[in-house]
Amino acid sequence: MAELPLPASETRPVLSEDTQTFVTFWLGEHLFGLPIAEVVEINRKMEITPVPLAPPYIKGIINLRGQVLTTVDLAERLGLQVEAPRAYNLIVKTEDEERISFLVEKIGDILEVPSKNVEEPPERIEGVERKFVRHVCQLPERLLVILNVREVLQDSG
Repeated sequence: MAELPLPASETRPVLSEDTQTFVTFWLGEHLFGLPIAEVVEINRKMEITPVPLAPPYIKGIINLRGQVLTTVDLAERLGLQVEAPRAYNLIVKTEDEERISFLVEKIGDILEVPSKNVEEPPERIEGVERKFVRHVCQLPERLLVILNVREVLQDSG
């Protein structure tokens, strides 16, 4: 049986435009994002075991259900002056599928933004070195800075 075409007033909506989804989080006044595919889970106030002789931004290791993960204070790594305590562990995976924990101040929303709004970063972003920024997206009220996890994890020495 052939399907009859719908009248123009009842046409089905066109699939939404190409979008990208980001998990957002706050460090001070900055709103950052990571592609949702890179975020494994979010935990609050996990016990961190310090690691001697590690760079200052490495706060130690955590035990996540038997898996040992390095914990990075993201604000310190990015060189941001943030007074608020970092209370959330954002567990992310690298391109090599290794997991790492980023300490962040506050978790934001999951944002789905049109791909056309995701742009290359400008030469200068206030407070954040450009090398740590993969992309930016201008939201109605502020700039969303999408981090480059590979650069964040590179040794700064």
